Amino acid sequence: MSNLTFGNLMLGYLDAENEVRYNRESFEDFFYDLNGTLNKLSDFKKPTSLLIGRKGVGKSAYAVRLDLLNIASKESFIVKLGEVSYGHFVKISDNKGNVLGTQRYLHAWYLLLLCSVVKRLDEKDVTDVKALKVLKNAVSDLGLSSGRDIVRDIFIASKKEFKVKLSMLELSLSSDGENTSTKFSNLTDFTNFFIDVFCSLGITREIFPIIDGVDDILRTKKDTQEILSGLVRAVYSLNQKNFSNNKVKFILVIREDIVKMINDPDMNKIVRDTGYKLDWYTNSNSGTDNLLMLLNKRILFKEQEYDNSNPLKIWNTLFPNVLKNQSSWNYFLEYTMYRPRDIIQFLNQFIENYPNHNNITREVFNDELRKFSQDYFYEEMRNELLGFLNDDTIDALFDVLQKLGTSRRDNFDFQDILDVYSENYPNYDIKEVKHILTTLFNTGYVGMLRKIEQGNHVKTYVNFKHKDPRLAVDFSSKFIIHKGLFSALNI
Repeated sequence: MSNLTFGNLMLGYLDAENEVRYNRESFEDFFYDLNGTLNKLSDFKKPTSLLIGRKGVGKSAYAVRLDLLNIASKESFIVKLGEVSYGHFVKISDNKGNVLGTQRYLHAWYLLLLCSVVKRLDEKDVTDVKALKVLKNAVSDLGLSSGRDIVRDIFIASKKEFKVKLSMLELSLSSDGENTSTKFSNLTDFTNFFIDVFCSLGITREIFPIIDGVDDILRTKKDTQEILSGLVRAVYSLNQKNFSNNKVKFILVIREDIVKMINDPDMNKIVRDTGYKLDWYTNSNSGTDNLLMLLNKRILFKEQEYDNSNPLKIWNTLFPNVLKNQSSWNYFLEYTMYRPRDIIQFLNQFIENYPNHNNITREVFNDELRKFSQDYFYEEMRNELLGFLNDDTIDALFDVLQKLGTSRRDNFDFQDILDVYSENYPNYDIKEVKHILTTLFNTGYVGMLRKIEQGNHVKTYVNFKHKDPRLAVDFSSKFIIHKGLFSALNI
């Protein structure tokens, strides 16, 4: 371990697909499974199918790890929504079926998700071959059979009710030697038929469609909640229907803040029953620091010399042990959002800038922490706020937070931020400023100071949402800007 240099370490990638693309041979070796999440998702006997977490916590890493499950008896594939045109998607809603509200796009998602599976099935994969032929014919008649790209399927589906109108479509299904023909008046009728036939297939091998790229739905301003609700409900309902009939389990990877913006009476039940939240924050009293274990595993698959009794050994070999009277690891974490992406980014800086060093000084450590804030952390904030604040508001935040931090770095109250907007951006009213502060608090880039009486003393606690998700914003409290923004804001 004494000869370990930063150049010996593997360069990481913030995008999970790049991580697999360029580190494929070792990806499974260094992948760190938080609390057995991979097993929960890949076990048909367990209901877990919604992988929830804030931006950067590794949701897509699980998606690509699940995508590597392919063996003779299993198939997994990623349904990429990142390039979906929701301008086309909104045209597939079932207005003729008199379906409104949260159900409006449910059947569109039913059909698109089931088609993604049907197109991959062969006769050897099912017990009811005739039923499979009916579904494949239906997919072909609708114009969805060419290729496996859901983006193209959505484009075709949005054009005048698919390739042919549903009202012109007639499907036959043999049952007990008799042929029964069915015609459809709307999308709901058709998808109900499609689901019934799909559930009769008797799929014999395990199939995991993994839905990723939901973040991009924030680009659309029309029917966002209804589209999201339909997707979550479709995954939940299809998994329930398939549980006793087919070995198919849909898995949805989705940001926590996106889930919370869905206004659906059943959403809490669905999340409670089938969701799992990726949360890497570790209380100092818990005994296991999962981010540190993740870091160690990325290094250990190449460097086997390691003492399991001291998880900090590798970190302390490379970095100063103590900074400002605390572990340098804990010191660094306070400049992060406790995400794997933050750890990989910081380590990459030393791999690229100090490849021949086996340890670095406090001065170098602090200099790289400054670059981490300026080149990475601030931009992460901007990206995370997209879709929740408009672009002009995000652009103005640098100036607003810098003015606040310059005069009120230790803490500020709501009146302080309201004054900054009143003096510099008077077009924002009090309601809009409250929304901005609430969004910054909910995403963890602004914390809250709480004073708690303890006997004859009053103790002040610094609370951030990424550490304690139960917190709610209190406008009568004092607030504080996240340390990771300090250098970027030059405060």
